[in-house]
Order: sequence, then structure tokens, then C-alpha cells
Amino acid sequence: MIESANQATYRVRKFSRKGAVAKNYRTTCEIVDEHTQDIMAHCDVLGHATFSPVSIIDKDRETWTMNPNRKILPTRWILNGPNRSLAVQFNRNLSRKLKNPVHRVILTLSDGRDRELCSVVDPRKGLIDRVLGVGPDDWALMEGDEVVGKITDLARHEGQPKGFWQKLRAFLTPVDKGLVSVKGSHVLSAPVALGMLLILEELTAGASSGD
Repeated sequence: MIESANQATYRVRKFSRKGAVAKNYRTTCEIVDEHTQDIMAHCDVLGHATFSPVSIIDKDRETWTMNPNRKILPTRWILNGPNRSLAVQFNRNLSRKLKNPVHRVILTLSDGRDRELCSVVDPRKGLIDRVLGVGPDDWALMEGDEVVGKITDLARHEGQPKGFWQKLRAFLTPVDKGLVSVKGSHVLSAPVALGMLLILEELTAGASSGD
């Protein structure tokens, strides 16, 4: 996939919000249009996004809600739009993964009728690489057999960090996660993209250890 300045790009930025926060507050995430620098959506992460409800606020200050299908080993996350109608379902097929540990699809996005919209795929074709359990640097977003986007790390272009905690954060996480669309328009809406990236981050957190 060739990257160019004309490709629509989302960047996810994380930070700790000041002021009163919930007891299980972990971080705040905002998804930014890389070209306009507009904040397209944001949310507070309470506990783990894969196990807890998440409220995503879009650029129009409308609230989207994402919920797991169950508390233990969830396999589906439902994102409802501001009108409470189902916007998208994020599905993880554990049974398929158990039968075939090198299965390349980690997450599928479907509509309310369970029709597949797109899928997040490990782009590596080498069987040995996937068996070893080393997570890929990038993930491909595919509609059928067509690559429509890439989930990748984006280098930060921030000023000199100030204070101990900002310097530590810059040292530990020198990149942000991003979604680069193949075309000039975003392949997913900002709330859907943010929900997907939150889930993907947690599903792949143990990739280096073979989880």
C-alpha cells in the first residue's frame, strides 16, 4: 500500500485528563484528522475497553455507546449511534482462532444484519512468523479482497516535552496509533474507527507473547 499526503489519516492521541474522573479511569483518547487537525471524536477509557462500556463523543457532541456482549471473554462489541440504533458490530471469532491458531483475521466489522463490512487482517503471509506469535507492525483493513486502509504507528511531531511525566510518556510511547485510508476520504467514521482501535489495541496487547 503506497502512502501519500492525499490519503485520509486518523491519529489516536492519549492523555490523562485533569480534574474529577471516575475511580477506574485509565486514560482519555481522541481521534484526530491528521490533515485538518480537527478532533473528530474522543472518549474516557474506564478499566479495559474490551470489558467495559465506552461512551464516545463525536465532533457534534453526540454520544455513541460501545458495549461488550458479555463480561467474561467477550467476542462481540456493539457500537450504537446517537439515535441508539446499531452502527456497527466488532466481532472476534474465538472458535475459529482456536481451530486455526494462525488464522489471519483478528476482527470483523458487520452491520445490524450480520453482513460483513470489512475486516482487520494480519498482512504477513509467512506461516512461520504468525506461528511464532510476533505481532505485526501494521494491520490491513480489508473489504473483501481489497485493502482499503492500514492500521499503523505514526511518528509524533510534538514540541519538546515538559515535566517528568510528559518526558516519560514521550520516551515510552514515541508513536501514536493511526488509521491510513487508501483513498482521500476516511474509510470509517471517527467513532467507528476509535472503537475499533481501542478493541484492537487490547486484543493485540499480548501478541508478542503469543496470546
